[in-house]
Amino acid sequence: MQRAKIRLSAKEMALVLDPAWILTKRSVMGKTAVLLGSLADGYRVHTLAAWGLPDHLKGRFPKISRGENYQGLPYMILDYPAIFDKTDVFAIRTLFWWGHYFSLTLHLKGEYLGLYLPKVIRGLQKPSPTTWYVSVSENEWVHAVQKEDYVNARDISGKEWIGIAERPFIKVVSILSLEQWDDLHSLLETLFLEILGWLGH
Repeated sequence: MQRAKIRLSAKEMALVLDPAWILTKRSVMGKTAVLLGSLADGYRVHTLAAWGLPDHLKGRFPKISRGENYQGLPYMILDYPAIFDKTDVFAIRTLFWWGHYFSLTLHLKGEYLGLYLPKVIRGLQKPSPTTWYVSVSENEWVHAVQKEDYVNARDISGKEWIGIAERPFIKVVSILSLEQWDDLHSLLETLFLEILGWLGH
């Protein structure tokens, strides 16, 4: 049996010989975890003080998770407040996706969709400096904000909102460039407060 020749490209060889890049990646992921932990503390303070959220949501604890392979790239997630089950979902998710962006997403389904959807639609129709995107995908677990799966809320007409309101879930997301790193804490907290504002009115 002939042995397969597994060759490395010049770029692959340079990387496998250089430990610095993987150590840098670990450093970045560590700092991301610290950032999300700090955000979790602030989110919890705002959530406990928020009007319009049930106590069982306020009593949840933040959860930070990480992985190495969302479309081949590392990621880290903060879910808070969040409840996931087969029929009902309420989640505010902060996502760091390597090479792409930070995002903040509101995900509603089942009981929570019925409770909050009109408020969310009213909030999205108000003037805001924030660009929000609404999922039009049939798959509620698509996190990559791309044209075939998300539309700019400002481009949705009155009739189109009716169609969105009839869907079994809604996901609303805003994205922030990784180049905004130094300001991400305050920017994400502002987005979080905007979502809480929708839910409380």
